[in-house]
Amino acid sequence: MSVENPSPLEIALTLWSIGIVSEQNLIAWADAQILAIEKPADDLLEIATKGAKVCIKQGLIETLPIALGYSEEFFIRAYLLDIECDTPQESLCDRATKSFIAWVAHNCCGSTEIPEAVLGYHLEHLYCDCEDVDAAISLLRAELPKIMPRCESFATVFLEQVSGLELCI
Repeated sequence: MSVENPSPLEIALTLWSIGIVSEQNLIAWADAQILAIEKPADDLLEIATKGAKVCIKQGLIETLPIALGYSEEFFIRAYLLDIECDTPQESLCDRATKSFIAWVAHNCCGSTEIPEAVLGYHLEHLYCDCEDVDAAISLLRAELPKIMPRCESFATVFLEQVSGLELCI
């Protein structure tokens, strides 16, 4: 993994940059961090007052989102995905699963020796080439549990550093 010892703010900004945290939730988290720290970092104060989009666009902060590789982002997204949800809101579950498959299909890269890349290439074929979403969902449900331990080991360490940050998934 290329992510080594990231700060909680780097992680929060990363989750915001990949669409897993809303700007509003990031600001609320920054506010809570400011209240919990005796001398909060300037970047945290800037995020809380101006929001990440403005701060990054205008170069107001030094802390930036981490550039995640495909596998790292896959691990986080897969860990947060509930592919077997038993809810009356089945369409919400289907939407999340289809959204994950679409993300994988359009972002997949890496060696065919990496399980998440192999799964990605198969999903991309079913989703993009064959336009068979149902087959892609079936494949995901069959294969994702096999690599979930890899997803969990990365994602839990990454996400536990930003407890209290409300995710959009």
